[in-house]
Order: sequence, then structure tokens, then C-alpha cells
Amino acid sequence: MAFLAVILPLVITVVGGFFVLLEVETYNDAVERLEMKLDRTLASNSVMLARAVWERNEALIASQAVPALIDPDLIGIFITDRAGRTLAEFGARETPLGKSITGEAPIRYDAGADLQEAGRLELVMTDAGIRASARSRTLVLIAFAILLSVAIVFAAQAAFDLVIGRPLKELQKAIDSTRLGAPREEVQWSGADEVARVIEAFNRMQRRHTAYENALDEARIDLEQRVEERTVELKRARDEARAANRAKSAFLANMSHELRTPLNAIIGFAEVLKNQKFGPLGDERYSSYAEIVRTSGTHLLDLINDLLDLSRAEAGGLIPADSTLAVDAQIRRAIDMSRTEIDASGLTVRVAVDADVPPLRADARLILQLLSNLITNAVKFTRSDGTITIGAAVDDRRSVSLFVADTGIGIPEDQIDKVLEPFTQLDTRLHREHRGAGLGLPLCRAIAQAHGGQILIESTFGEGTRVTVILPPWRALPPADDTPPAEA
Repeated sequence: MAFLAVILPLVITVVGGFFVLLEVETYNDAVERLEMKLDRTLASNSVMLARAVWERNEALIASQAVPALIDPDLIGIFITDRAGRTLAEFGARETPLGKSITGEAPIRYDAGADLQEAGRLELVMTDAGIRASARSRTLVLIAFAILLSVAIVFAAQAAFDLVIGRPLKELQKAIDSTRLGAPREEVQWSGADEVARVIEAFNRMQRRHTAYENALDEARIDLEQRVEERTVELKRARDEARAANRAKSAFLANMSHELRTPLNAIIGFAEVLKNQKFGPLGDERYSSYAEIVRTSGTHLLDLINDLLDLSRAEAGGLIPADSTLAVDAQIRRAIDMSRTEIDASGLTVRVAVDADVPPLRADARLILQLLSNLITNAVKFTRSDGTITIGAAVDDRRSVSLFVADTGIGIPEDQIDKVLEPFTQLDTRLHREHRGAGLGLPLCRAIAQAHGGQILIESTFGEGTRVTVILPPWRALPPADDTPPAEA
């Protein structure tokens, strides 16, 4: 038994390995000869076709190139001129019967003083012939291997029937019974030989597996109960979250109407009082107070609008109304919207829009709101002697980047991710001096994502911040579009 267990696999492995190595070496040698043949054919045909390619004589090219296809290994000839344009194609690049081997060489023509490149020659050969020969040899080797295996099997079968047939049948019966789902049974067999030791190991395995399966059944029942309980809890939590979200949306919708109506009235009447439309108020302080009321009401109305836009974005309802817009013009509109704050802060504003930035297909109102929010943040957190740079650029993939960079107080590295969360205020002394609702950057991210883009923040605390909005390439109009951008 031990002899057969060692010698049988060893003989098959050695013979099979020898045949495999022999065939691989034979195939590699044949492929190497085919590649050398391809190089020789390339060299000879590039010289032969030089004049025809130089003169772009298609008839002469065909008469000189086609005869080469008589070679059964050559399946394709492809000729291009100096500019890479196709002059002639004969045959195919691939064949289902084998692997294609491609070679390429320049075609140079003696035009007088020196050789001039007339074009390029590409030849495609196939190893189909090599594979056919390999298949023939393989058939012979298979036949030999079969004969050898039959002889070994007959010898092993004789030993098997004499020595281990009966115990193995009992073992197989127990294995089949277990495989079909019957209770695990042990094989009743005793002895001191190798077969007896195998059967004893099988019996021990059966006992262990029976214990494992019993434990597994108990664990499965317990797990199913826990999963069922957890599923009920998760469904309840999901339903509660959905109900809360619906309540929030309904609250925001109702409150937006209830707040906007009186706010518009407050702002309107404050404007009337400030301008003294129906006559003087008497004391100049009344006009100042009216301006404070108008400014505060406008700020509160903007805050409500931002909150509603952010809520719509979270619910997937912030859908851009695309139109064609010019990036440079949109940036300047955003700067004009913040001109009062910029002038009051004494900041230097620079515009850096690359000349090759294309028009965009985007929502003009949302892009203007995004730029305005970024500029407002930059103005708020930049000292009076600082600089704000607003610009745009386009990369090789035609992804347009809009950016606002400042030399302000910056953001600590460990808090950069926090500023993109709604209602987040940074916990530093410099940031606490400039309080806000914490909606600007989260809304900018929502607008960027609604356009299929993303927002990146780079900042060094105490030195400045750069916020970049990257829009996908399909948002940029193609260069061939001569339609003037629509005014946003």
C-alpha cells in the first residue's frame, strides 16, 4: 500500500512533467524561430516596398506586398505613410486558430543625399502552424500516457482488490451516507495495518464533526433569534428616522413660507423707512435703525434660503437647472455681490482665470451661490491687509476647477473635515470671533455634488485656505461649440 501510494503519483508526476517541459521547450523554440523569421521578412519587405510607398503607388504596393501572403505564417500586411495614414491593408490582424505576433519597421527610401522615411510597415504572423504541430505531438503523448496509466491502474487494481477492497467499501458507504444527510456513522473495522489506522481516524473525525454540528445548530438557532430581534429594532429605527425626516421637511417647508412672508414685509418696510419715501422721519437715527433692520432681515432670509437648499440637497432634491454660462463672468458677478464687504475689509482681490477655461453647462444660480459663499467665507476670515484670489483652471481631462484662496487665519489640520458638516463651528479663538450658522461650506459641497463634482480644502493654520470645486469633464462645453455662452 505504501509502495503504491508513493510510486504511483511519483511516476505520473515525473512522466507528465517531462512531457510538459519538452512540449514547452519545443513550442518556445518554434516561436523564437517565427519571431526571427518575422524580423527577416520585415527587413526584406521594407526595402522592397520603399519606392512604391515613397511614390504612394497603391498598385505597385499591392503587387509587391500581396505575394508575401503566400507564407502560411503571415496573415496580415499593413502599410502607413509618414503621417501615420493607412496606405494599404492586406489580410487580418488576428486569427482564431492561433496567437498573433506583430512586428513593425520603418520604410526608408534613398531620395538622393540620404535615406528618407517613407512610411512604416507592420507585419502580423500567427503561431497557428506551431500550435497545430503541438496538438499532433500532444495526441501522441496523450496516447502514450493513457497506455502507461492503464497498465499502472490494472496493477493497482489487482493490489486494491486483494488487500483493501472490503474496508474501503465500508468506508465509502459511510461517507456516502453522511453526504446524503443521514446521521454520521462509524465504520466497524479492526486491524493493525494502514487501512485500519485510516478507518480509525475517520471514526474520530465523525465523532468530532457530530459534536461540532450539534454546537453549530445551537449557535445557529441563537443567532437567528438575535438577528430577528435586531432586524425588528433596525426596522423600527428606520421607520422613526423616516418619520423624523418627513417631519423635518414638512417643518422646513411650512416655516419657510411662514418666515419668508413677514421677513419680506419687514425688509420692504425697512427699505421704505430708510429711504424716507413718505417723508422725513425726524431723527437721523431712525434711518440708521431702519438700515440695521433691513440688513438683519436680509441676512436672516439668506440663512433660511441656505437652510432650505441644504435640506433639499440632503433629500436628493437639489437638481441643477443647466444652462450655458461663462466662468469668468460668473466669478465677477460673485465678486460684485460681495463688493461692499470686500471694500469695507480693505482686502486685495485678484482674479486668475486661465484663458483656456471653457464655458460650463451648469446651474447659473447655484454656481453663483457657491462662489458667493466661498468669497464671503474668505472675506470673513481674512485680515484687512490680506489677499483673496478667485480663479478657474482646466486640466487635461477637461475637468474645470473653481477656486477661492485667501491669506486668512486658516483651519487647523484636524478640523478641516469638520467644516463640511452643517452647523459646525471651529473651536479656536480666531474662529470664535467670526460666528455664523455653519452652512456655507456644507451647502457648497452639496452644490458641487449635485453637479457631479467634489470640493477639496487645503489649509495651513495661520497662513490661509484654498477651497477648490472640481467639476466633471462633461460639464465643460467642447472646444468645437462656437455658440456664445448665455448670460446667466
